[in-house]
Amino acid sequence: MVYLLIILLILSLQVTKLHLEIPGFQELHSEFLSKQSNIGSYSINGLNIIALPNIYHPEPTSSTLFFLKTILEKYQGLNSKKGRLLELGCGTGVIGLCCSQYVEELYLSDIDENAVFCTQINAFLNYMQPNVYHSNLFESLPDILFDVILFNIPFLDKKIEASVEVATNDLDGQIFINFMKEVPKYLAPKGDVFFSYSNLGNLELFKTIPEFFIVEKIATEVDQKTGINRSMFHMKMR
Repeated sequence: MVYLLIILLILSLQVTKLHLEIPGFQELHSEFLSKQSNIGSYSINGLNIIALPNIYHPEPTSSTLFFLKTILEKYQGLNSKKGRLLELGCGTGVIGLCCSQYVEELYLSDIDENAVFCTQINAFLNYMQPNVYHSNLFESLPDILFDVILFNIPFLDKKIEASVEVATNDLDGQIFINFMKEVPKYLAPKGDVFFSYSNLGNLELFKTIPEFFIVEKIATEVDQKTGINRSMFHMKMR
């Protein structure tokens, strides 16, 4: 198990804003933005998923599918269902919708109204009825506790200049900081938090995670050409 202090030691050896060091990053990012500007249709885990323009697309190399693969591997062997699951920053809703069979109640939320609409479309297409909210983190959610909280956290430490960058950018780490500050109030006793992050982001932000959390890295992918990695973390209270 990789605990928080070990994680911080490893992360402290890495570049805080790696995207500034990668040759051709701006061209790669521009190509990414161009792809997101179109509508997309996907078949994922037996579900039909529509990605509206400027909503983060769940493509094979996306962080969405990395997150989904990891969480499904974690939950496929469950003997009983979890209680309430909340996904923040749900985008198309695909991660939460794919997890619906493992939980009693499903809550999906996004700060982007178009993402909320996209999630509602995908729920309808797949005959599901999750609780869907337009909310900035926990701000507009019901005052209840969740047994599982998922968040594919935006990680690029740069200003939002295009609408789709709501899903990727977190200038000065304010989303990360606010999430870590607020999540204890909404997490049920013995509840689980799963979040992803990348070395493209500000890795110093891990120091803001409250000390009463145990943090474990459970999966990592590395792009051998660029050195970019994405990791998935499991977090719970001591």
